[in-house]
Amino acid sequence: MTTVTPKVLNRIDLLVADADYPDSATAIADASRVALLASRPEAAAERERVRVAAVREANERRAPGGAAVRTAGTVHRVLFVAAIVLGAVAIGLVALSPRTGSAAFTLQEGALLAGIIALVSAALLVWLEPVRASGELWGSHAPAGLSLLFAVLWIGFAASVVIFRGDEINSYEPWPVIAGLVLFVAAGITAFVLWLRGRSADLGGGRQTGVAHTLRGLSDTADAPAVFTALDAWWAQAGPAAEAEDREGLSSARGAVLAHLRGAMMIDAREEKKAATVTSFGEWKERRR
Repeated sequence: MTTVTPKVLNRIDLLVADADYPDSATAIADASRVALLASRPEAAAERERVRVAAVREANERRAPGGAAVRTAGTVHRVLFVAAIVLGAVAIGLVALSPRTGSAAFTLQEGALLAGIIALVSAALLVWLEPVRASGELWGSHAPAGLSLLFAVLWIGFAASVVIFRGDEINSYEPWPVIAGLVLFVAAGITAFVLWLRGRSADLGGGRQTGVAHTLRGLSDTADAPAVFTALDAWWAQAGPAAEAEDREGLSSARGAVLAHLRGAMMIDAREEKKAATVTSFGEWKERRR
């Protein structure tokens, strides 16, 4: 048996988390597809290109010149990580260290810069919210609650400065600190509003999972058959090619998917054992339910 790497296991986790299986039979039937996409990131990227092209073509037929299909690329993910890092750095610049009792910059030196960084972080989160809410940014691993976390941190930090560190503010030149704290509060309020909107989107179905995730960006669901047909054609080539190239590796990945499904209580031990004895990968077609 080929060893399944941690990267493959992480990709399995991401794919299964957003699969939204209605029952165990559907989950087991999808195991081979998940195994292929998780073990072959280049195949997953190619499938996404085919999906986007099919959705774009269907939308163009229905409404020429309509809105573009929204997707998240490497740039979006890098900026999302940057927003998180900047949000933490903003506080770290002027927060007191529990170990040393001092900060990297005094409030007079760094409050304004830190506030600007917090606002930039909030702006990035706002800009990225449409692709986050649609599930493009790591799906359920990028929840709306992240915005709430930063809202609490930024507003809480500003309040703590006013309550506990007022003696550090130069009474003759308080404006850099005041401006910085105002920016922290503005960033916090922005993040809180973003959380409210993102939470409504997540609870109301704005973040698409399951088959809806495959059809995301499609203007009219009546065009779904055309998208499925294009993906079926891709699977008909990619599936057998993967089997021929590395059947053992694909089988190991499928076993890891089944184990993950059992660990997530989507199937039970008996179903996992039974599915593991099946040597066929099944029919290579796009999932429809």
